[in-house]
Amino acid sequence: MHLGLILPSSNTVMEEELSRYVIVHSTRIALRTVDEASLKNMNTEVERAVQLLTDCNPAVIVYGCTSGSFIENIKKSFAAATVPVVTTSEAVVNALHALHVETVSVGTPYIDAITQKEKAFLESHGFTVPDIRGLNLTSNTEIGEQETAYDLAKSLKRADAIFISCTNFGTFDVIQKLEDELGIPVVSSNSASLWGALTGSGGKVKVKTKSISGLGRLLEELP
Repeated sequence: MHLGLILPSSNTVMEEELSRYVIVHSTRIALRTVDEASLKNMNTEVERAVQLLTDCNPAVIVYGCTSGSFIENIKKSFAAATVPVVTTSEAVVNALHALHVETVSVGTPYIDAITQKEKAFLESHGFTVPDIRGLNLTSNTEIGEQETAYDLAKSLKRADAIFISCTNFGTFDVIQKLEDELGIPVVSSNSASLWGALTGSGGKVKVKTKSISGLGRLLEELP
């Protein structure tokens, strides 16, 4: 079975990365600028997106926006879902706990206001955040054009793990290299979303490849 994906209209990265491993059927909701008002406005479309995706009978639905899913509680928007719904921010928290992480350093493409809200979100779930740095970008299409995830992750202070935030931030080609060089787990929004979909569907989402390699120990240690 396949994965149903809700993602921002301006996201150009997440579908391509997830589609390397699973079949993805997506619907988009409006977002151009990554700021609090725009994210909350986008979230008003989530309920309708869930209803639309349910029509194609996915095994699981992923709300693929990190900041959109931590900026406010949107669980009521999933009430009509007939299958499990996983949000990226929820998947990140669960993935870090599965890796027994206590301290996590974070790289984001966001403006400082959103970056600091993410820090508070992670701390509210029991993590210590010794370092968090953002690129101060508001245009989501500009975020999608960035090839700086590797350098940003390398610049962070050491912790139990590194988290690279934003589903529009390309990471699948650098996660394994970072883990090999840093010697600690590296999790991205998209790797956590993939992990969350596979675990949240009870194994109903099938991987297209023989195995998942190159995405670090989170996916290597998949139950």
